[in-house]
Amino acid sequence: MTCEQLAALYEEYALGVLEGEERAEMDAHLARPGDQCIHGVAEARWMVAQLSHAAPAAEPPAALRGKIMNAVKQTAAKETPVVSPIEKAKPEPKIGPQRAAFPMWAWAAAAALALITGYTVRQMNTQNTQLAELRKQMKLAALQNQTLQNQLDMNRMVAMVMTSPDSMPVKLMPKDTKMPMVHAYLHPHMGMAITADQMPTMPSARTLQLWIVPKDGKPVSVAIFHPDSAGEIALVAPVTVPKNEIAALAVTDEPAGGSPQPTTPIAWMAAVN
Repeated sequence: MTCEQLAALYEEYALGVLEGEERAEMDAHLARPGDQCIHGVAEARWMVAQLSHAAPAAEPPAALRGKIMNAVKQTAAKETPVVSPIEKAKPEPKIGPQRAAFPMWAWAAAAALALITGYTVRQMNTQNTQLAELRKQMKLAALQNQTLQNQLDMNRMVAMVMTSPDSMPVKLMPKDTKMPMVHAYLHPHMGMAITADQMPTMPSARTLQLWIVPKDGKPVSVAIFHPDSAGEIALVAPVTVPKNEIAALAVTDEPAGGSPQPTTPIAWMAAVN
């Protein structure tokens, strides 16, 4: 991976949550003198370190202070020194008012530390959740981009077959006159392009299947396809039957995944030879 690709993972690495191949890749980059990732990870670590200074000022709960004071009293009781009879006979010196055994600044510091720790943990959890969601969105965007690229490549192939002077156009007429026509373009080398517009929506459990009907023998499956959300069809499928042996083209409505042989009446058909 490049430094640009790893830039989105700097914060995860600084937080110590990056794992697997991505962590190994980051470690390899950080081991290279002058690598761009060294500066990026350093900035991410600085940002994580600043979280400890971001905790808002707040009074600790009264219950927390009480627990701390009780713990100090119990510790002091256990550490009471043994006094000899002579020392007991001595008059006790007068002392002024006793100060609190646990200074104010100490329990305030403990409370502040607890607040900072809780805030940091919450911030880390929030950032981890946001990073996971961002990576999920990035993967989804990459998948959508790949789907669009595949569709563009298919459209180019369809255009090449349609515009080739070696292609033979064939019109598949619908048995139902309310249905649109399906166009086929049979090329001797590039295969067969299929196009259609204003096709009806099909349930996911059903599919359209294109068949070559040879002069002799059973129908041969060419492709299965679904109209898109706009009711359009555009695809190129390989043809394994020589052109001079094709008697007709036909389309049937089949279960999802297609069938070895037609299971419903022909919905579109065109004679070829």
